[in-house]
Amino acid sequence: MIVLETGFGDAAEAFLENRISPGVNIIFSDDNNKGKTLVIQGLMYSMGNEPIFPSGFNHRNYMFYSKIESGGTEWSLLRKNNSMLVFSNGKILAFDSISEFKHYFHSTIHNLPIIKKDKSNKIADLALVFQLFFLPQDKRNTSNVFNSGYHKKPDFYELVYSLSGSDPVAMDETQIIEIKDEIAKLEEEGKITARRLKFSKSHPKIAEITHKSSDRKSFEAKRLVLESINKRISELRKDRAREVNRKIRLEQLISELNSLNRDLSTGRVICADCGSNKVVFKNLDYSFDVSNQFVRNEILGSIKNEIEIKKETIDEFTRSLNYEQDQLNKELESTPKSLQTILLHSEEILSDVEIDNKLTEINQKIDELKRELNTSEKTKSDTKTANQNVIDVILNMMNSIYKDMDPNGRLFFDEIFTKKGETYSGSEEQEFYFAKIVALSNILNLDYPVIIDSFRDGELSSGKENYMIEKYLSLGKQVILSSTLKQEEYSSSKYSDFIGVNTIDYSVNNTSQILNTNYVSQFSDILKRFNIVMENG
Repeated sequence: MIVLETGFGDAAEAFLENRISPGVNIIFSDDNNKGKTLVIQGLMYSMGNEPIFPSGFNHRNYMFYSKIESGGTEWSLLRKNNSMLVFSNGKILAFDSISEFKHYFHSTIHNLPIIKKDKSNKIADLALVFQLFFLPQDKRNTSNVFNSGYHKKPDFYELVYSLSGSDPVAMDETQIIEIKDEIAKLEEEGKITARRLKFSKSHPKIAEITHKSSDRKSFEAKRLVLESINKRISELRKDRAREVNRKIRLEQLISELNSLNRDLSTGRVICADCGSNKVVFKNLDYSFDVSNQFVRNEILGSIKNEIEIKKETIDEFTRSLNYEQDQLNKELESTPKSLQTILLHSEEILSDVEIDNKLTEINQKIDELKRELNTSEKTKSDTKTANQNVIDVILNMMNSIYKDMDPNGRLFFDEIFTKKGETYSGSEEQEFYFAKIVALSNILNLDYPVIIDSFRDGELSSGKENYMIEKYLSLGKQVILSSTLKQEEYSSSKYSDFIGVNTIDYSVNNTSQILNTNYVSQFSDILKRFNIVMENG
């Protein structure tokens, strides 16, 4: 993938950069605030990156444009806030969010890595992918990803693993726990089933009865009678319990009303808001006007009467329940002892064949889950080893690049992020990022341009800067750098000696005013591709 041109603006002012080459590009100026950072940040923003613009620049007021080439096809991208337009091969597509655009980018423009995030596999966000090859001037943090919020260091590692060919589909801890729980449940079910088989073998006469068709019929008829009685007993118990609960609530209601009655006798209750002396008593089921003594007495009498009715209902349910229990006992008394045992253990008694089949099925499922678990554990172990090997190779290259650039340097990189709170002084931070981006590009064979804003930040020596440029030239891919030169460097045409470097001078731009009317016409023509017509005022 390479960048062909980029720009941003509105109907009144704009800027367009179309001097970018497929090789190494250095955008430079003899002073700060000439627009280099805005152009680079605008380029990344137009492709779906999170905004990292300098303070004081309101990016929401402008449209950001870029033209890129990927897989031999050109794509023109236009972004305003989170809305994206894509123009390619005469077709225009619109996306209402960066998430929608990401899926299109992945399926049509350039494949994105699949990473494990929030316990599931997902397409990596563009803002995370861009950190593989893009280094902004602001919000740098060697110990974490840029703009760390939703994305964290582990996500970046997942990105690296995915690009190295690691399989992100391995089970996570939650899936492993679920499988182990399922195995435990099946093992318990297997024990119960085995006990049924044991019961059958220890009661051969009972098993023989249950296996004969004639005895099965009498057994089934008796079982249905007993089940019917048990069902009626269960329903009667529920009905009686329900009436008992209602009786208790009515008794509580009398207690509450009596308590309220005592309160009323010692004074006068009125509404604090309106001054009314009408008092309404509410509980879970009832609302009563109890401001009148006569009404209260009527209500109390009515509730007491209802309690008596409940008592009679409860007694009636108890009599019915006793009757059904007597019927159950009679049925059991008329049943042979062997058949009673069968009925009592009917859930436990199965034919030997049925039990063996069930037990075999359970054991097969347990074995299958254990194999799946073992395979996952082995895959996880192999993947972990492979992932660490990739990190080791990247770190070896980072350290090799650093020592080659600075033989007397004291840094040693043992992670691709520094420890939290660890800082680099002077040019060390720039050297760390340089080694990291080059190593990632080479080891992961990234098909993206390298884009670094302020690549010589931190008072980088001329020797190290020259080494960096030569290294970028050796990558054989598009590189876009920015640099602010000292006056003597600018006067001596600092980068003129580098063959293959495309220099783009921003010194002529007005300070803090890269946008101007000179580019409005060209920018307007670009917008017409997207069927957008700008209206000034």
